[in-house]
Amino acid sequence: MAKHDLNNILEKGIELFRLNGYHNTGIRDILKACDMPKGSFYHSFESKEDFVIKAISHFEEVIGKDFEKNLSDESLSYYERIKNHFKIHIKWYTDNDFKVGCLLGNLSTEVAGTIDSVSNSISGVYDRWSRGLASFIKKGQEQGEIVDDIEALHLANYLFDSFNGAVGRMKVERSSEPLDLFLNINMTFIKNKEKNVN
Repeated sequence: MAKHDLNNILEKGIELFRLNGYHNTGIRDILKACDMPKGSFYHSFESKEDFVIKAISHFEEVIGKDFEKNLSDESLSYYERIKNHFKIHIKWYTDNDFKVGCLLGNLSTEVAGTIDSVSNSISGVYDRWSRGLASFIKKGQEQGEIVDDIEALHLANYLFDSFNGAVGRMKVERSSEPLDLFLNINMTFIKNKEKNVN
């Protein structure tokens, strides 16, 4: 991959935003991480805000591929696929020593509500991800694996919001305990006790 390949620049920026947050990551930090001149940056991005919006879009694409891969294993029940999806992400955070947060979570905390274009981009991703997860929850409900007294989309939103909260606390405590509690409690909560699923 070329040093100044657009995807490479976005990935470097995403890494910095996940580690340091929005306000503690400046264009100068991105330039240094990519070893690129300012002119090259402004050739592809109008501003830091434009960069963030493009980074969000890139992040959605990358995580979307992981999402599809994690939930497409037909050897597992729908319930197991959802549980496995969160376990994979928990392992990633653990492998990174609990120092790195979610890009969207970090941005939501720092700039959502103050920069409308960024807020709208984040909101769109959350909506698409929730609807994607809801489709699997719905199938799990139809198979009797997942409780069906709560609408699938409401459950999906709840799981994402709970996970993001756990990730925030994980960063503060530098521990997997908030993530483990999220998984254990919520997977027990959504499981249909009348059907034997793992």
